[in-house]
Amino acid sequence: MTEKEFIDVLAPLMEEIIGTTINETQLDITFGDLDVDSLNQIEIITRIEDAFDCEIDDSTLRTIRTPRGVMEYIAGVSATR
Repeated sequence: MTEKEFIDVLAPLMEEIIGTTINETQLDITFGDLDVDSLNQIEIITRIEDAFDCEIDDSTLRTIRTPRGVMEYIAGVSATR
């Protein structure tokens, strides 16, 4: 998965759930700094999991702080399939 493919999924979800979008320059900003609260973060990540047909276990989910963290985890899972 490329950054563009990830952003193409993430940006509309962010727009729908929190009312703002995201671009490639914001992948390393924490969800908190993007004004994404914990419930919205779970909703966004759950929908990303659906879009990329993968699952992030709860212990890993608690350690992911940025959109790039989600992207890299999903890319790693996809590579092992």
